Amino acid sequence: MDEYRDLLAKSGIQTDYKAVLVRGVPQNPMFDVQSFEAIIDDFQTKDGDVFIATYVKAGTTWVQQIVHCLLRKGESGGRYGESVPWLEACAASPDVIGPREAPNWTIDKINAAPSPRYFKTHAKVQDLPRGKAGVKVVYVARNPKDTVVSLYHHARNKPEFEFTGDFQTFVQIFLSNLAENGSWFDHVLEWEAECRRHPKTHLFLKYEDICDDTAGNIVKLAEFLEIPVDDKILRDTLIASSLQDMKINASIGLNHLRSGGYGGWKSMFTDQMNELFDEQYQKKMSGSDLTFKFGVD
Repeated sequence: MDEYRDLLAKSGIQTDYKAVLVRGVPQNPMFDVQSFEAIIDDFQTKDGDVFIATYVKAGTTWVQQIVHCLLRKGESGGRYGESVPWLEACAASPDVIGPREAPNWTIDKINAAPSPRYFKTHAKVQDLPRGKAGVKVVYVARNPKDTVVSLYHHARNKPEFEFTGDFQTFVQIFLSNLAENGSWFDHVLEWEAECRRHPKTHLFLKYEDICDDTAGNIVKLAEFLEIPVDDKILRDTLIASSLQDMKINASIGLNHLRSGGYGGWKSMFTDQMNELFDEQYQKKMSGSDLTFKFGVD
């Protein structure tokens, strides 16, 4: 924690935001760094395992719920974290993140479970716990402006971050690569390149595309994961993974599910914030042909 506070001080940011550094990347302050690194280095994957990977607040929960429903032939039942637990949550305080993000799971139970196993992760490419087995990765990317808004509310609503600052301060934290999960640009661009290199085992999706064509992307996801889907399963999965249904039946509380969609950043950004953000975005993305939808002008 002190190492992270030093980085904030060097960046000149005055904030009460809490995080810990895991291999230089800020993470949820409830993580035990040694246990987290042990998962990166020592976790043994099994052939057929699947990781749903994202930068934080990029539609992870939504895709977890979709996969949860597909595995149950369209029925939700239980919690998405029961089917698709956050693997690294096993490295956190057992009475906080674990029950929220990996209910009924421990690392021993995960190790004993048969393949295919499905996991959520926010790992960077180099930190994905791959072991020696062949795995599949579904990466979901979301435009950074809506991401930072969602991450700001996440920091305000999750007590472990102890963040009471304003949105302008949080944008500074985000653009300084000091928000949870570090640099959005590094995370997304590295995973996009990895998905291009391994198209048979890595699927790159955009959150905004899932919003615009949810049914089509559910089918694409099911085909990639080799999960059978018919019209009834698709219809039931669409219902059970709708924001309205998830808020009633799948939410972990703490305002974890808010508004969904994209373009909401416009109600939060001032012109000055937008100019600053666009300047950094253009600089960081100049060597990539990756584009995002930011909402109707």
